Amino acid sequence: MRHVMLKTALAASLTCVASITCVACTGTIDSDRTREQGFNGGPAFPGGGFGAPTNDGTPGAIANTDEEMRAEDPELFDVASQYFPGTTGGPGKTRLFRLTRAQLDITTKTVLPDAVTTSVAATMPRDPLQTNYELSEILNWNAANLTPYASWVSEVAARVRENPRLVIDCASETDSACIQQAAERFVTRAFRGISTPEQLGRFTAFFNASVAEIGLADATADLVDITLTSPSYVFRDEVSADAQGIMLPAQQLQHLTYALTDAPPEALQMTTPSAITPALIDLVLASPLARDKLMRFFIAWLEIREPAEFGLATNIFPEWTEEVAAVAVADTKAFLARELAGATPTLKTITQSTDAFASPQTAFLYGSTAAAAATPIAVDPTQRLGIFTQPAVVASHSGPTSTRLVKRGVFFTRKVMCLPLGAPPDGVNTMLPMTPGATERQRIESITSVQPCSGCHTFINPFGSMQEGIDAIGRFRTHDESNLPIDASISIAFLEDGPLMASTGVEALRGITSSSRFKQCFARQVFRYYMGREEQSSDDPVLRQMFFEFAKNDEQDILGMLRTLASSSTFTQRTEAP
Repeated sequence: MRHVMLKTALAASLTCVASITCVACTGTIDSDRTREQGFNGGPAFPGGGFGAPTNDGTPGAIANTDEEMRAEDPELFDVASQYFPGTTGGPGKTRLFRLTRAQLDITTKTVLPDAVTTSVAATMPRDPLQTNYELSEILNWNAANLTPYASWVSEVAARVRENPRLVIDCASETDSACIQQAAERFVTRAFRGISTPEQLGRFTAFFNASVAEIGLADATADLVDITLTSPSYVFRDEVSADAQGIMLPAQQLQHLTYALTDAPPEALQMTTPSAITPALIDLVLASPLARDKLMRFFIAWLEIREPAEFGLATNIFPEWTEEVAAVAVADTKAFLARELAGATPTLKTITQSTDAFASPQTAFLYGSTAAAAATPIAVDPTQRLGIFTQPAVVASHSGPTSTRLVKRGVFFTRKVMCLPLGAPPDGVNTMLPMTPGATERQRIESITSVQPCSGCHTFINPFGSMQEGIDAIGRFRTHDESNLPIDASISIAFLEDGPLMASTGVEALRGITSSSRFKQCFARQVFRYYMGREEQSSDDPVLRQMFFEFAKNDEQDILGMLRTLASSSTFTQRTEAP
């Protein structure tokens, strides 16, 4: 019964850790880790990161300090400083990050590739989302997700029981030395190289006793079970170990690969280096796993729905079946995969593209035909521009019975432009008046042009109105459901680049996606998604640099922005200070 008792104790420790990680917390999973042998933190660098190696092989200075950016482009630096004015940067707080479902999937498939046959997402419910992101700082364990996850792990362990060689590949079941070494290797890999001799000793002692008590097959299955449900497996440790607050190299490498790819270092065949270098960052960013995460970022940022979640009324839009929805989403993913596959993918080619992907099931949405699945087609440049006019994106912010101008506008205001937006005031009637002969735009403007609604709708309405030329399922239109002419023109004065007047949706989208506010918002969204938390004022220096490099010469280099983030002290240093 000793193995059952230890499993129970480990499960209790996981629940205990879960209870203190509802928000970002300080401390460590295993206090012995701060004394891990063989790892020394690297030096801190002015400006918050490192650049090209110097002649002696040590990392050099970060790409640009404030002074260098100001000298390079004073006007752009002033814009960057308006958006990100903080001058006192600093490391982030120490944290224990629970792995997301994607990270649990990739990690387990890396550690036990032949024992995982299903995705954890098929068993474990979706975690709470914050602006459609699985921000790590808000993830925890509770009864709703811990039980399904433990059940999924038990299924993996059962497959190991059937073939213990998946973990213990020894010629003889009596070769105790080989068996112990194999068990140590498995636990070390599962804990991603961040473990102590004492911790390994506890797991291998349990395993050796279990082999003698219940046999190799059952003992190996139990080892898998307790390892994959251990806090050291399901959490990432971001606790610094030196006086400068720099994380241990093993912790830095784990943070680098999980942040940029959702995968453990082993998935990229990486072992702990003496320091994280620019070359190593570029190697991670060049991996297919990094492009897969970029895809997940864009799907989350654009809030593209799952095929069964669109919720459009079938009596109004019978053409929009779940099959069409699934293909529309696949078309957008094919478009993104192409745009993100290059050496230097840019946001501009995504937001201002004049082609799209269409399949036979979705070609009608473009008024076109497609010979095969996911075929690139040229779009009418007077009707569409870039990803914001693709059916999967448009329909995700429409419905159930109309284009939902306000819903579309709220998405743009909140997620694309990062403009302040509050909840509707208490007691305000949000029902639109039934005005004969008036378009939805006219009816909305009639009740939102005065206080208390005008404060927010000054932002919301133009962003929704400019998309009225695309119906709820992504078809171009010149007249609405009542055959009234569409007015997609906008005039806005709240962009820092100056007033924007546009007579068509395409013209409006081109101006908005070229604006500084759009670019700074993209920097914030990238930071939030990849760091797994909201930005703080102390993050302004790195955000300022991310925006500057991204907006410089309108390059809009997506990987360059991630490179800047991964090279910063915000990324590599941690502090326990409040």
